[in-house]
Amino acid sequence: MKRWIIAALVSTVMPATASADDKSSWFHIATSEPFAAPGETAKPNGILVFGGAYTAETAGGSWPWTSPDYTDDYFIGGAYTRDVFDLPLGFALGGEVGASLRFGNTDASGEIWSGGRLSHAGIVLGNLNIAPAVTLGLSAVSDTLPIEEEREELYDGTATLLGYIGAELSFRVKTMPNVELVYRLHHRSGGDGFFGDMHEGSNANALGVRIRF
Repeated sequence: MKRWIIAALVSTVMPATASADDKSSWFHIATSEPFAAPGETAKPNGILVFGGAYTAETAGGSWPWTSPDYTDDYFIGGAYTRDVFDLPLGFALGGEVGASLRFGNTDASGEIWSGGRLSHAGIVLGNLNIAPAVTLGLSAVSDTLPIEEEREELYDGTATLLGYIGAELSFRVKTMPNVELVYRLHHRSGGDGFFGDMHEGSNANALGVRIRF
């Protein structure tokens, strides 16, 4: 009798989440576009407008939950993304190109970046979709920020051309499936000395909006 009661309680309080992409479940891991109508595919293109503040920390110390210290420098920019290849298990491979204006406690400068992008359809919590993505590529700037100049002296390198990592989480609701609120860690990396003899360039916490089409 006790076993029947336990089984009944477990089946009641735990939703059917074992099957990935079971769209009838309140929570599931998506393996395809979770908010698409029958026969509809995911929108492959995206325009992101975003901006943020540069931290005084390394990449690992710049995540918001680590309470990083910030510099007096900021950026505002945009990026175009496109998913090119649909991969198994909800992944997609594509690319991104972007540009930004950097300003604050220094002369204004520009940044351009481009790279490959790996994204996932994410998880679904009711009418909310949370999806991760990462862009890996190259970043070039017209002039360096004070934090980059400090690190150029520290490493005896140059931060003009560095590696680029854009790690992000996007949030969208079922009623507006083509509009995403995006958080991104905007990281210029020396790749442990591979780019410009640098180990660290700059890091910014950024928020923005992406329109998918």
